[in-house]
Amino acid sequence: MCPDHDILSAYIDGEIASPWEQAISDHLASCERCRSVHESLLATRRALRDEPLGDVGGAMERVRRRILSHEPVVPHQTTVWRRQVSLPMPVALVAAALLLTLGVTLAVLVSRSNVGFVRITKSPTSGTEYQFAVPYDRVEALLKSLGDGDANSESVMTLPKNMRLTPVGQPRMVRETDLLRKKP
Repeated sequence: MCPDHDILSAYIDGEIASPWEQAISDHLASCERCRSVHESLLATRRALRDEPLGDVGGAMERVRRRILSHEPVVPHQTTVWRRQVSLPMPVALVAAALLLTLGVTLAVLVSRSNVGFVRITKSPTSGTEYQFAVPYDRVEALLKSLGDGDANSESVMTLPKNMRLTPVGQPRMVRETDLLRKKP
């Protein structure tokens, strides 16, 4: 069996141990092909040893300038918004349905009137009873609309039990029209 190219190179460099060194030497004496490879390697070694090196400083300086003249390579960063994402079709459909439901819910909530709750009850003895549940900022508009009706109407307002009222001035009911006349 013939030794490969690396073993013959190690043999020339003297890197093969004693019992194997003699086996390769015996093989080179009997094998023409291995002897040809051995001679080729020896010729390359002699050419490299005998060749003058010359001035490598100029070549090294040119390489150094080329390296320093180039900008450092910065890896390209992909932004999140340009990254392609693939979703399975059922997940995409569920996400679209949730977004549509959320949009419709928000549209209904925004377009709802802020009047609140109104209950009208008619009884034969006491007449018509109106029950309103309105936000605090709409109470004034409700009272104004009730005052436009019949002068003999009564209004009873039930406030939440945890609400505290701060008295301001004399406690009395005044119509808006009376207040407007008193202003200068």
